[in-house]
Amino acid sequence: MDTMQAYGQGPATPPLIRRIVPVLWAIVILSVVFAGLIFVIPLDSYRLAGNTLEVMVALFCMGCCLYAYCTGYCRVFLLLAAFAFFSYALSTTFWYLYSITFGRLSVFTTVSELGFLCFFLFFIAAISLEFRDEGLNRSRSGALLLLFLAIPVIALWAGGDHQPLRVALLFISFVIIEQLIATSIRYGVYRYPVLWAGICLRCLGWMIYYVRESIFTVYPVPLASDLTPSLLTLYDLMSLVGPVIIGSMALMQIGIFSYLAESSASPEKC
Repeated sequence: MDTMQAYGQGPATPPLIRRIVPVLWAIVILSVVFAGLIFVIPLDSYRLAGNTLEVMVALFCMGCCLYAYCTGYCRVFLLLAAFAFFSYALSTTFWYLYSITFGRLSVFTTVSELGFLCFFLFFIAAISLEFRDEGLNRSRSGALLLLFLAIPVIALWAGGDHQPLRVALLFISFVIIEQLIATSIRYGVYRYPVLWAGICLRCLGWMIYYVRESIFTVYPVPLASDLTPSLLTLYDLMSLVGPVIIGSMALMQIGIFSYLAESSASPEKC
């Protein structure tokens, strides 16, 4: 069922939610446009704008989840999703303020990473509680884990930062990211295309982030381009992870609304 149709035709759907969905699609489009502006806007201003937008979109999605919960969709997974978005907003605020105060190279192993990982853990819990367990073959689960762990192995082999704390954080993060994908497959989230796309995009963006922090802090790799206002490095270009995260959060929220519309004929009072 199309997302707009689901919320446009459901008579019991809270009216505000029907108005929110187009706003979320506009955010997805905005994230695509904003990605292209990295070649136009000075890098420091781009990063400020990107982090600000990430926080605003995360808080907006949190508010959407809480609104849906308070208007009758009394699902625990909405509260867990709201906590996920809030943890990301809080962690991103800390991450950015810390990075401009003490430098971007020292922020990777701060407490902000715990908040980032909480986003995945909250959604793993939300999916596990809300969706029906369809099972996942152990061999496929193991192959999926090995596939994800191959990425940090290759990153370290390519000459990344081998500090023990960074290495440990890198592997732990990829295990948690893999668990969100595996949980989504096990509980049939892929049956809801927009939500599934948002989750996949989120995981992709965060894997890029971890590869950036483990390899390209050591080897920035200068990029020469007539399109850029100043010389960018590959590390700088990977600030595109910001628009990816912004778009993924909007897609996840649209997917949550779509799931509610398809799985419940009408909201129920809490």
